[in-house]
Amino acid sequence: MNQIFSSVESKFVAVYYAAIFLTPANVCAAAQVIARCGHYVLKPIADFARSIRGAAPQAALILGGLILAPALSLGQPAPAAESAAASVGAALPPDVVELRREGNEALYNMDYATARAKFEEIKRRIPHHPAGDLYIATLIWLQHLSKSRRLQTSLYQNDSSFYAGADKAKDDNEGDAVDPELDRAFRDRMAQAKTKALALVARNKNDADAQYFLGAYYGVMAGYEASTARKFRAALRNGSRSVDAHEKVLKLNPNYYDAYLSVGMYDYIVGNLPFFYKTLAAVAGVRGNKKRGIARLQTIVEKEAATADDARVMLLAIYQNEKRYDDALAMLDQLSAKYPRSYLLKLERAYTLVSLKRTNDAYAVFEELLKDPAAAGAADLVHYQYAEALAANKEHKRAAEHFLEVPKVKSADANLATLALLRAAQVLDLAGERNDAVAQYKAVLARPNVYDTREQAEKGLKQPFKVKDRGNGD
Repeated sequence: MNQIFSSVESKFVAVYYAAIFLTPANVCAAAQVIARCGHYVLKPIADFARSIRGAAPQAALILGGLILAPALSLGQPAPAAESAAASVGAALPPDVVELRREGNEALYNMDYATARAKFEEIKRRIPHHPAGDLYIATLIWLQHLSKSRRLQTSLYQNDSSFYAGADKAKDDNEGDAVDPELDRAFRDRMAQAKTKALALVARNKNDADAQYFLGAYYGVMAGYEASTARKFRAALRNGSRSVDAHEKVLKLNPNYYDAYLSVGMYDYIVGNLPFFYKTLAAVAGVRGNKKRGIARLQTIVEKEAATADDARVMLLAIYQNEKRYDDALAMLDQLSAKYPRSYLLKLERAYTLVSLKRTNDAYAVFEELLKDPAAAGAADLVHYQYAEALAANKEHKRAAEHFLEVPKVKSADANLATLALLRAAQVLDLAGERNDAVAQYKAVLARPNVYDTREQAEKGLKQPFKVKDRGNGD
């Protein structure tokens, strides 16, 4: 039986999570492996891995990348003749499958109101199933990420301030304060989804769909904890549980395409670890194969299975990591043609063009977005990404101009504005405009701290910024 279209905004989620793994912080994967095996013999190694800066967050986000793209997949829809049985098992009836498809399409096009209406209708039609609650919770989460400008690839790079303090945090003090209303709305829905998913599994542990929804619950929790609350250890634990559940799905049904998406990406990541950490993974009983992971995802696309777009998203992230930018651009062309209202896809296209050294083409995309009414609400993010592209091309003065436009946007996210002022100061330093740079460092210090912006600004006041200060460059 064919699988149905699975992910919710997987393009945006999978890309920035999966794009992380091929960095010096790969050591984090050892922490992930240990968290999964739980064997006391490996505890000293776990302690060592977690002591390395960036280890825990990287592990959590890598695993998030595996889970989030197929997190909301519906599993195998029940045929019409079996609709009565669908109310007992976890498979969704055809009418709900169609609602899910429509809601997912709306999310890809960033039409949150329509998506919510579709997901609320799912909850109304099958109130005892976790699907409705899970989809609505994910909508709440992804809409928040969009509003807070956390659906951007650059935020999750290895040298990003996003991980500031993670190496010193413990379970009892890890993470950021989250808006109470948002957090309550998300966790209330998720609590209902978990209760219902556990009930389905308890009813029939051999129901692949029931196991899948339980894994989806843990996957969404992992993504939320990592990206919204910055609770990386909690994310790691939930992500591990999600992978375990999806592995059970595949034992029950090897042709369950939604779970193969996660396993394929997992194969790729584990198979791409440095030899030493790959050996540690093998000791823990975790093995991966890079080529097999890519092949699994490519097969889904080649067959034009219902999950083909999700596989394209994951392959897009892989191609970017592999520096196969032409292949990545081809994937983006396909997705953009299907979801023309997504300005985030256009931003990813610009990012890929920069990687191809096609800077003028990339700049044209940014200029088009700044004129696009559909992207007007995210002009701050467009300016920020445009500035990063200019900085990467060493056009420091022009980059500073766009960074300084970010806080001027009426709907600008306050945190992104602070980050933009810091980056403006840094590129002004690189341009030799020390006095202007100092003024922007002081402006950063006058605002609430974001990640480690205060620390970086204080450092910038003491001495001019240099490219090496940012790790991988500006």
